[in-house]
Amino acid sequence: MTEVLENIGKHIRDLRGEKKLSQQALAELAGISYKYLGEIERGQVNLSVEILIKIAESLQVPPGELLNDVINDETKIVSRIKSIFSELSKKDSDAALEILNVFYKHMKS
Repeated sequence: MTEVLENIGKHIRDLRGEKKLSQQALAELAGISYKYLGEIERGQVNLSVEILIKIAESLQVPPGELLNDVINDETKIVSRIKSIFSELSKKDSDAALEILNVFYKHMKS
């Protein structure tokens, strides 16, 4: 969970920098203390959905924007594979799956 919190915090810090807001200014807009915001940005505390939404609104971004970096690489890969396979015919998707199986077996040996 720590990595997730660190990624959210980094994203908040980056967006705050882009908006040229100090920690104090963003904290005031979000209705939290600047010390708490600092802990959030360093990934040291768990934040509630309510606080996440307040911060997102203060940064004028959708709340999901703060979670974009949280999606792990595996999820991105699976989504990409699904997207590719959805565009293939049944015959081509079967062939692609067979290629993946051969590649996987080769990598394991």
